[in-house]
Formats: sequence, structure tokens, C-alpha cells
Amino acid sequence: MNNTSPQFLMGGGEMGALTRAYDWSGSFIGEPHTWPQSLRTTVAMILSSKFPMFLWWGKELIQFYNDAYRPSLGDNGKHPTALGQRAEDCWPETWSIIKPLIDNVLAGEEATWSENQLIPIYRNGNLEDVYWTFSYSPVINESDQIGGVLVICQETTKAVTTHQKLALSEARFRSIVEQAPMAIGLLSGPEMVIDVGNDKLFEVWGRNSSIIGLPILEALPEIRDQQFAQLLEDVYRSGNPYYGNGALAKLEKNGLLEDVYFDFVCMPLRDVSERIVGITILATDVTRQILAQRALKENEAKMRSDRIAAWMEIEESQMQLLALFEQSPVAIAIIKKEDLTFTMANPFYAEMVGRTPEEIVGKPLLEAVPEIAGQGFDQLINKVMETGVPFRSGEQSVDIVRDGRLQTIYVDLTYQPKKDLKGQINGVLVVATDMTQQVLARQKNLEAESALRGAVELAELGTWQINLHTKSVEFSKRIRDWFNLGENELIDVVRVYELIGRPDRKSARKTIERATAPGNDGVFDMEYTVDTSTGIKERILHAHGKVHYNDKGEAYKVSGTVQDVTRQRKIQLELEHQVQQRTEELQMANKELASSNFELAAINKEFVAINEELSQSNNMLARSNENLQQFAYVASHDLQEPLRKVQSFGDLLTKRYSTQLGDGVDYVKRMQAASKRMSVLIEDLLTFSRLSVRQDTSERVPLNHVIESVIAVLELSIQEAGAQITAAKLPVIIGDISQLEQLFQNLLSNALKFRQPGEAPKIQIMHKLIFMNDLPIPIKPLRHAGAYHRIDIIDNGIGFDGNNADRIFQVFQRLHGKHQYPGTGIGLAICEKVVANHGGAITASSKEGEGATFSVFLPA
Repeated sequence: MNNTSPQFLMGGGEMGALTRAYDWSGSFIGEPHTWPQSLRTTVAMILSSKFPMFLWWGKELIQFYNDAYRPSLGDNGKHPTALGQRAEDCWPETWSIIKPLIDNVLAGEEATWSENQLIPIYRNGNLEDVYWTFSYSPVINESDQIGGVLVICQETTKAVTTHQKLALSEARFRSIVEQAPMAIGLLSGPEMVIDVGNDKLFEVWGRNSSIIGLPILEALPEIRDQQFAQLLEDVYRSGNPYYGNGALAKLEKNGLLEDVYFDFVCMPLRDVSERIVGITILATDVTRQILAQRALKENEAKMRSDRIAAWMEIEESQMQLLALFEQSPVAIAIIKKEDLTFTMANPFYAEMVGRTPEEIVGKPLLEAVPEIAGQGFDQLINKVMETGVPFRSGEQSVDIVRDGRLQTIYVDLTYQPKKDLKGQINGVLVVATDMTQQVLARQKNLEAESALRGAVELAELGTWQINLHTKSVEFSKRIRDWFNLGENELIDVVRVYELIGRPDRKSARKTIERATAPGNDGVFDMEYTVDTSTGIKERILHAHGKVHYNDKGEAYKVSGTVQDVTRQRKIQLELEHQVQQRTEELQMANKELASSNFELAAINKEFVAINEELSQSNNMLARSNENLQQFAYVASHDLQEPLRKVQSFGDLLTKRYSTQLGDGVDYVKRMQAASKRMSVLIEDLLTFSRLSVRQDTSERVPLNHVIESVIAVLELSIQEAGAQITAAKLPVIIGDISQLEQLFQNLLSNALKFRQPGEAPKIQIMHKLIFMNDLPIPIKPLRHAGAYHRIDIIDNGIGFDGNNADRIFQVFQRLHGKHQYPGTGIGLAICEKVVANHGGAITASSKEGEGATFSVFLPA
């Protein structure tokens, strides 16, 4: 089948090749050349898309899918037998889940949308739990019936499992906090609400777990007038951590205020966007140590032993903190100032950089992790130790060797200066969170959103949304352009109704009210005209939307799409008018025929006379063509001969008598230049006159071969200009190869001639197939066809004033002086004549200094 595959099955990677090679004769849909246009278009779109797509077609739900969907079938599973297979035979394990969704779409109900849906499938030799985000939508066939179901999907298994792991990690983190041997708490928001706290924290504060959920100043009102209230506010506002040693707090315990001393750290808590959302508190009760130090002043003999005991307890608290770091679900490491050597790295940090703690601790940074050399992290650490200013970076990219290969990971990274008891910086505390899965998942979501936006743009749809609570309305840029609304202009429901034409306003209001009323299907669908009284262009718009409900079943917004169907409706009305007119004419003709049979003989005589006149006209046309050929001979020989003599004699004068002529040499050269321009003008006029007689255009012409031939002819000009010419895959058309070569040679010559001074020309040749109804309004091809090839020749030259776009195709019309850019002004008129001979049309668009685009439309 590969040698006879239709054009729409070309490309598509592996699935394109398998689709071309598949024996479709045994299927109810038959060979591809017999497929309906709706199936051809949908299959071509699926195979060319980089987004996962799947199609069920016809009553047997025959299957198609593309390379982007292929990985979701796994290995040793359904691929490649799923291609061309019946849906029920392919998906027995999920049929009870997907069959109702397919039936709903085939029954004409709205498209489905499912997010992170668990649908187990058999792949890789096992039945696997797979999560999907997908949409089932109808594909309309030529009979305006639903011919199939299109599935646009994305496997989200990794994202769902990552979310589940994050939830488990958070639960583990809370468990570690609750079991930590030191006081730990998390305060959320500007109100400092106690979100997390362990028993050690409640013990230090003299409270119990009932204070969770309360603002800290409400839970501990006695600290309101102490330094801690202002200290917490400063940390939250500035983002700078605060370290306290031996700080005194007066806390109420058992109904009495007690003096309690703390070593503590207050660190700002940030989300993934680096916004401060709370404060983390780590504290150690050092009241006993402080009291011991005071006792040392009273008893010198006892001072030494008490001091040793105090330091031992401090050391014990530091060991507890180190143990907490070891158990933390966040990657933590400590790097000392000398040689940037790791003194501590917990398992999460080691796992993040692809090592074990034993491979890191005790080694300098660039020796332990050599692949980060040149990435600047050692310089950042030195800067933090020099300035004392912490460094924070969200989703920082790092190239790390993990699992034996170099990978790019993304981390939320903090370098915090570490100080000794004298306040001197002796190292850096590294805190990092691996955000790779979240970043990759977000990138995939962005790609999916981009694909959906591309689909909206391809369909030339506008999007809208109404907030039913605030009555505010959001319009996409395309809708704002349709209604002449400013980019930032606020719109409400009242304003929307004013934009709708008066005859349709009441209907639009009722349609919205019906869609949002309880018990209805929540679908909004109507066509309406726009109000042109304010100067808005006359349009007919088709709006479709869906009501969204909250958890209580209350409608809170309506969103959907709008399509401009003005052209379609005008064509429909015109067709209806023509049908009615033709019907009336037929009825009148039948009446006249019934009463005028006796006039048939006279009409036959008139036909004979007309045929005689037509024969005479043909004879006159033949003589006219002979005269034109004689003129062509005269133009090419008799008119050119005197010009050639003028040029030859001019050459003799300048070579032999230049000294005698003196200043007259300049006049001779000007005479030669004028005669050369006259010769070129005669040749161009001759070419233009030949094109007036249409030639046989039954030859199949590959346009890419035409472009290659033209580039070979212009090779010297292209090299001198340093031009770059790129051509897309162009179609094969029925035409005259010599005329088409003339067309593209003139267009490419213009692009080379009218280039920007000092800038190499860049010329692109693009192709797009468009249907008749989608032709730009000014384009009126001479031959009617269902579709047209649009070929754009785009350059980066000097351009021209767009107001002159129609003039440039007229004979002798020039936009620049002949001394500045040589030429006769006939080249583009020849281009228009060639395109007209092939039943097409040509247009040009440009702005001065911004290049030009010539668009050729040829019947497909």
C-alpha cells in the first residue's frame, strides 16, 4: 500500500507508516482512497499532531492513533494490534468504563472531560493502574451526523503518583516534627497561626495541642508586650531569619509568669514562588544553662563544673538538631568555610545529588560533586560567607550525575550563612527541595495548554467567561477585536447585552437564564447579530458555552467559545435565494414552454444563425491569433534588429573614436542604455502578449521541481546577494511548467532585487491548503474549486506602502525610480497573467521597511 498511499497519509512517523501499510480492505471502512473527507482530515490531523490523540470511527469503532499516543500503550501489550481493531475487542479490561462515555458522545450529547481519571489498562505484560486526563468529542461526517469519537488525552500517572508521594512526604514530615527531640513549630500567614507544633514546643510554652489553629498572640497573650511579637513580624516582613541565644521570655505556666530562656531560630517559610507564607520556629529551652551560668558568678569554684555541664547540654541540643536534620524529608547539608568541605549531609541531600552520605561528608564540594564545576555554585557559597546575605533560588536548574548519567534537575535552593557562638560565619547551611517532577509536570501542562490554544487559533474561535456572582465578563483578544473593545476595558453582563443586536437581545437573555436555571442541562448555544449602531462591523456570531457548578450544585460561572459565522450564513442565504430564484425561473420556463412549443422552429433557426456567427467569430479569432504571432515575430526580430545595430554601432564609436568624441562618449553610452532598456521592454511585452493566449495546462507540475529549476537559473544572483531561500513541501498541480517557472522566477527576482541595503535576503516559500469558504474576502479566483493551494513568498526586503498593493500588478506600474531599481514594470503583470491562466489569484501585502509577502492561490 506504500506505493499508492493518498497524500493525506504521508508523514506521521511510525504510526503514519503502519497506517499506510495496514490492509484496510478487510475493514468495513475500505481502502483509504474511498474514505470520506471527514475521516481523511481527522486521520491526517492525528498523524501530524505531537499531542496524544486517538480516534474511534464508524459503527464498529475502528481505531486510529498517533506516535504521541503510542508510548501509553507500553510494550508487550496492545501495540500495534490496536490499529484498525474494534474498540470492544481492544479494551475488554476498561470497556465498562469507557463504553458509556462513547455512547454519550455518539448520542449527540456534549463532549466529555475527565481529569486524572483512573483507567487500568493491560500493557508491559501486566494490568497497570494508569491515570488519564482526556476529552471525548464528536467528529461530524459529510451527512452532518456523528461519524466517530476523537480522544485528546494525556497520561498523568506520574503527576498523580508524585502528588501522592508529596502528600505522604508531608505526612512523614509532620510525624518527624511531632517526634523531634527539640521544640519545632510552623506559623502560617501574617496572623502567625499555629499550624504545626510538637509536644516539646507545647511543653516549653506551657500549653497543650489545643492552641493549634490559633494566632500565636492569642495562644500566648503574655508575649504581646515582649520583644517576640515585633521580632516575628520583622522576620515575616523582611524575609531575614533571626537567631536568638539565651533570649528571656516571660511565659504563663500554671497560672504564674515564669522566666524561660531559649536558644532559637525563626526562619521565613516560602512557597514555590518565593512568597513568604509563614515562619518556622526551632527552639531549645536553655533556662537551666543560663541559671547555671549565673550561679557560676556567685561561686567561682563551682563555675567551671557548671559551665562544662551547660556546654554539654548545648552540645546535646546541637546533636538533637543534627539528628533532626538527618531525619528531615528536605535535603540538608552543612559546608564549612575552609575548603568548602561537607561536614554534614542528610540522606535526602545525598540522594538528590546521586550519592550516599559517606561519599560526600568530609570531602570538598567540587571533589564530592565534580560535575557542578563551572555552574557557579562554589562562587555563590563564597559570596554568602563573605556578605552574610542568604541566597535563595526557586526551581534552580542543576546538572547532576544520577543513575550513571548526567541529568538536569530543578531544586528550590537556600544557602544560609552559619555562625559560631561568637557570631562569626564559619560555613553555610544548604537546604534544598527537589522540584524536578513538579517542573516537568508543569512544562507538560503548559505544552498541553499551548496545543489547546493552537487548536482554538486554528479554528479562529474566541473564548469568553461570565462570573455569575460578580456579573463580570472576560473576553479573549479576538472577541475584543470583533466588538472594538480596549485590551483593559472592563466588561459586565449589561455591557454584553448592549453589544448584541437589538432583535437578538431578549433571546440571548432568555438562553442564559434557561442554561443557568436549576434542573437544566447547563448548555448555552445560540446565534446572534452584533449591534452595528456604534460603528461595529456587521457580524453573525455563534456562541456555545457550559455552566459550571460548585460543590453545592450552585451555578457560579458560564464559559465557552464564539465563532464568526457571518460568511457561512451569507453564503447559506445566497444559496437559498438562488434556489428560490431558480425554482421560480424553472416554473416560469415550464409555463412558457407549455404555451410556446410553436416557437421551437424559430428558435432552431436562431440557433443555426448563432452557430454561423460563432463559426465566423472562430475564424476571426484564428486570424487574430495569426496576427498576434506575426506581431510577436516583428517584435522579436524586426523591432529588435534596429536596436541591436544601435548598440553595436555605439560599441564601435566608444572603442574606435572615444578620443575624437570627447564628452560625446557619455551621450553614446546613454543612448546604448536606452536602447537596451527598450530591448528588455519589447521582450517583456512579448512575454506578456504570449500569456494572453492560454496554453494547454494539462501537465502535472511538481512545484518543488519548479523552485529548484528557478534557483538554478538565479544561482549567480543568489550567490552575489548572499541570499537564503527555504521552501516548504509544495504540491503537484495541473498547469503549464514554462509559465509557472516564469511566475516564480519573477517573484524570486523581485525579492533579490528589492533587498535591504547591507542585509542578506531571506526568502521563505510556504504552503497551506485552504477551503473555498476560508478564502480571504478580496480573493476571487477565476476557476471555482472546493479548495485552493496558498503559496506565500515572504522576504525581508525594503517592502512597499500597502496602499499600493493593487497597483503593482498593473502593466508599467513602478513604485521606485528606474535608476534606483532597474526594470520595465511588467514582471508582476506577467505573474498575475500566469496565475489567471491557471484559474487562480495573486495578492501582495507589505509595509515599508518590513519586507513583502506575495500570496498565490491556485485551484487544488
